[in-house]
Amino acid sequence: MAAALPPFSGLVDAHGDELLAHARRLTGAQHAEDVLHDALLRALRAYPRLRHDGNLRAWLFRITTNAAMDHHRAARRELPSPDPAEHLAADPEQLDGFEDLIAPLTEPARAALRLRFVDDLEYEVIAGRLDISPEAARQRVSSALRTLRQRIAA
Repeated sequence: MAAALPPFSGLVDAHGDELLAHARRLTGAQHAEDVLHDALLRALRAYPRLRHDGNLRAWLFRITTNAAMDHHRAARRELPSPDPAEHLAADPEQLDGFEDLIAPLTEPARAALRLRFVDDLEYEVIAGRLDISPEAARQRVSSALRTLRQRIAA
């Protein structure tokens, strides 16, 4: 049985300003209104299905927080990856540059990067060549890239 809920517009009137302030704290002034708009649309869609009317303010804050987190995730996906291997080509001079770039890494890390980005192999094949699990191959490549990014950024 659905609860006797107040009109949704009344909730927005009562809590809209503080929800906007919350969205600003989470995403900054530039994106706060968009995040709040998304949150209120989500809330409006879910509102008729609520089974209780307890603490609707907290429910709205949770939805706003979730919308802000989704905004941050989407923004991260849009950022270009600073992946050094993306800049490689089949040009031998660039491959020499790649070898210079990975030279400070351990041999297992260098081997994993060569197999992944020079030979363009999938993690299952890399795992077979290095005699490790596919998960370990993925982790080895990821760790090596993280180390390279830290060195480049420093």
